[in-house]
Amino acid sequence: MSARPDPVPRNEGLDLGSWQKKFTGYVSNPAARLPSVSGGSGASPAASPECDDGDVEALRLEWNLFLDSLQKGSESVLATHLQSCEITACNAKGVLDLVSCRKFSCEELIQAADLVGAKLTAFYHKPLRVRFRYDAEKDACTREKSVFTLFQELSGTNEVVRYIITEFGGELIY
Repeated sequence: MSARPDPVPRNEGLDLGSWQKKFTGYVSNPAARLPSVSGGSGASPAASPECDDGDVEALRLEWNLFLDSLQKGSESVLATHLQSCEITACNAKGVLDLVSCRKFSCEELIQAADLVGAKLTAFYHKPLRVRFRYDAEKDACTREKSVFTLFQELSGTNEVVRYIITEFGGELIY
């Protein structure tokens, strides 16, 4: 029987607190928690970069032409949803990041990610996949204010409206 060396304890040389650092980073970075779905042409990523900064600019320049081509075809609903999107990046694997300012549109586009990827690949003549992300901050900024909200803001900031309210008892009837 040969003598085997004692096994090395597994925790020796390991930083057992590293999980805490990773978890803290995950919790403090809300972008990492946003759901994103990739879909696309099914093409395998090539070793050479599919997109770079110049390509993103070219994609942005032709974005409206792409939307027009969808609108003229049989994908007008898809084009309407894509109008709320903005191209933010394209990585070396050909994954195009699209940020939507409408939650409903983003949810619909996530469901149609493969179709959008195929349409992008056909239009731009390069293998592209898409990743959709919802931007709640932009949604809040682009949302129209109600008449009541506008009246409340004006009554607080506009002296004429405030005078009418205090002197004549003006109120919003809508």
